[in-house]
Amino acid sequence: MQLLLVGLVVAPTAARAEPGEHIGSDDAQLIPAVELGAQHRTNVYLQEGEAGGGAPTADGTNLFLTPSLGIRAQNSDLQFKLDVSYTARKYLQADVSNLDRFNIIDADAGLRLLPGGKVGLRFGDQFSITGYEAEDTAQVMESAYQQHLLNDLVGMVVIKPGGPLEVEAGGDLRIDHWSVPEQTKPSANPDDPGYDLLSSQPGPALNSRTSYGPVIDGKWRFFPKTAVVADFTYQWFDWKDNVVDATGDGISPEDLGDFLGIPDGRLWKARAGLRGRVTSHLVLGAEVGFGQAIYDPTSVSDQAAELGLADSSELDSSAGFDSALKAFPAGIIGQLDVDYELNDDHKVNLGYRRDFQDVYFTNYVDFDRLSASYGGRFVDRLGVDVSATYRYERYHGEVERNDHLIKTGLTGSWYFEEYLSASLGASWARRASADGAHPEIEYDDPRFTASMKFVY
Repeated sequence: MQLLLVGLVVAPTAARAEPGEHIGSDDAQLIPAVELGAQHRTNVYLQEGEAGGGAPTADGTNLFLTPSLGIRAQNSDLQFKLDVSYTARKYLQADVSNLDRFNIIDADAGLRLLPGGKVGLRFGDQFSITGYEAEDTAQVMESAYQQHLLNDLVGMVVIKPGGPLEVEAGGDLRIDHWSVPEQTKPSANPDDPGYDLLSSQPGPALNSRTSYGPVIDGKWRFFPKTAVVADFTYQWFDWKDNVVDATGDGISPEDLGDFLGIPDGRLWKARAGLRGRVTSHLVLGAEVGFGQAIYDPTSVSDQAAELGLADSSELDSSAGFDSALKAFPAGIIGQLDVDYELNDDHKVNLGYRRDFQDVYFTNYVDFDRLSASYGGRFVDRLGVDVSATYRYERYHGEVERNDHLIKTGLTGSWYFEEYLSASLGASWARRASADGAHPEIEYDDPRFTASMKFVY
């Protein structure tokens, strides 16, 4: 029905659309775009490098093509949006061709029914396929990526009882699937303990997680552009495999032993704060709250018993997979975002976030993240974007470690027209062990990018 609506509105005006004006009208638009570029990376496999005592890093140059499509439609009964992009990436050097990727997908869809009514509905779906480098330096793998497939679906009832109050209540269902290259799976020996586990994983599958639970959001607009906000989420998560073969490469660069316990669990988070435009130049978002992550170690021990691994020291409670985040102040979460508009062409953002999340190779990570960015336009043609983030990560569970993660970027863009631009950029990412105990996870990754983008 929605696509039919878009087609009916777009069709009469499609022939008259000019580049940069998009296709359609104010009520419904198609926004196609395409980006073509080249990128040079100095550390394509995210290796430790000789400076850290590891193997020399490998560099490589790739060509990439990213077509994308945006759809917007609205009337008094509904609001709809869809953004989807696909990226193909091909390396020019044959010795790093296992980094070629032809299935990078990112899609975000949203639908709101009866947006002006006292009761309405809101649906959203996020889908993505991404890859993370997982090269085994002892062999050349057909694919050097660990792949993550994500589908996150949310449905909410929107209630506006009157005045400035708005409440949303509903649920969230999320599915994550991680896979590693087939060559990273070890050969199963029938005489080895846990043969049933090893032989049940002949392919590249690593693990899958299903998460689900209720979500409640509230807004009270005491000023036209400023609101008091509050939200609560409760989530159960179940892993397909609570005992994972950890002897293959591509799971983690650390030595994790033969088996890894991944427990089921649940988490909850509650936050409240202020969000909105404080002055004509300043937009502020500030929230603080508390949460817990609680794990069920029996989900690991039960599967270990089924696999004949009940006596393994790697799969008893001393391994650490019973770790939980319960205590104060560890469970404090919060976020602060400051957007300052110097004028219409120059904007600055400063941010801080403290949060935690379940992860696929241990129980959870809690982190502090600082960010800063600037975006500006000069003489209507030159665009400059600068960004920097720092994240301090604390991993808990069978894998215990603290990491520094730093990312910086600088991009300059020249707009021949609003619909056609050329960009040059440089970025740098570094992961480091906070206490030096895990040099195997460290890497430096400078990269340089040039591209052309056309938006119809």
